[in-house]
Amino acid sequence: MPFDAVDRRIIELLRDDGRASHASLAKAVGLSAPAVGERVRKLEQAGVIRGYRAVLDPEAVGLPVTAFVMIAPQPRTPARELVARLEALPEVEALYAVAGVYSFMAKVRAQSTAELDALLDRLFMLEGVERTETTMVLRTVVERAMHLPFDAEP
Repeated sequence: MPFDAVDRRIIELLRDDGRASHASLAKAVGLSAPAVGERVRKLEQAGVIRGYRAVLDPEAVGLPVTAFVMIAPQPRTPARELVARLEALPEVEALYAVAGVYSFMAKVRAQSTAELDALLDRLFMLEGVERTETTMVLRTVVERAMHLPFDAEP
């Protein structure tokens, strides 16, 4: 879907504040609220905007431990079944298919290192998991909204 300058600005504004009203967006881009609403609807229908959510502070909700777990599936087993098992784990915040020695990387959150250890035991015992390698996050240096390819455009 091609974006004009107004679409790009609406996307940027919503990326920074998903609760922005159509009226406030309209004021920022110089259109009427109904015109902005129509553009937002089209962006949603095209799948550019996939949803809206609150960004939570992991520590404030009791999940101060973050780790990245690299997962190698057992050879000659369907990855689809392993993915379904990994998706079912509530501690898995994100799951990526990656290239390299490991096929998957999971971002997980836990209440404590003891809980992370128990999760890793459960994860390693999942049918279809050959081996894992875990990197625990000591602190988050930068975590921000997705960079947009047109952020630097005039």
